[in-house]
Amino acid sequence: MQKLKMPKKISKACKRFRILFIIMLLFTFWGCKGTEMEMNKTQIYFDVDSIYTDYLVSFSDDNNSSDGTSYGYRNLQGEIVIPLGKYQQCFTDTFKNFAFVYGDKLTNSKVIAIDRNEKILFEAYMFDNGPNWLEDSLFRIIRNGKIGYADVNGFIIIAPNYECADQFENGTARVALNCNLVKSENDTEHTSMESDSWFYIDKKGIKIK
Repeated sequence: MQKLKMPKKISKACKRFRILFIIMLLFTFWGCKGTEMEMNKTQIYFDVDSIYTDYLVSFSDDNNSSDGTSYGYRNLQGEIVIPLGKYQQCFTDTFKNFAFVYGDKLTNSKVIAIDRNEKILFEAYMFDNGPNWLEDSLFRIIRNGKIGYADVNGFIIIAPNYECADQFENGTARVALNCNLVKSENDTEHTSMESDSWFYIDKKGIKIK
C-alpha cells in the first residue's frame, strides 16, 4: 500500500507551529514561576542608622486626598519633609527616629514604621487599635510575620523569631515559637494566643525558663 506523502509546505508549517507552541509553553511556565516568586518573596527591611536630636511634626489636610484625610510631616522650621498624599493615617505625631504610618497601597494595608528616608523598618504589632506601646523599655514589632522587640529609638533589641509574644514586665516576657491565634466566642474582634510551648526570655532575648 502506498503511503501518502505530506507536501513540503504543510510539513514546514507544522514544524513551525510545534516550535511556536513549545515557546508559548515556556513563556507560560516562566510567567507562572515569576508570579510565584513574587508572592513568596519576603519584605526587605532596614535598620535605624541615626539618632536625631530634632524631630518632625505631623500635619493633615482633610480636603487634599480623594480617599479622605491625608497626612505628612514638617520640620520645626515649617518646611515640608514628607508631603501630603502618601499616608492616610499617622500614629506618630512627633517623628524623631521613626514613625508609624498607614496607607492602603503604599504600606500594603499595614501599619508600618518608617525612618526619615521613608524606608520600612518593621510592621506595627497592633494592640488595642494602635501600635504596641513602650512597656518596660521595649515594644513588640513584626518582620515577615514574626514578632520581636524594639526600643524607644526603633533599634531592634530582640530579633523577630516568635509567633506569639507578650509585652515585657519586670524584665521578662513570655514567648512561643509556635502558637495559634484563637478568636473569642463572645468577642470576635479580639484574639487570644494559645501555645503548648511557652517560655520566658530576658531583655537580651535569652531563654530563662
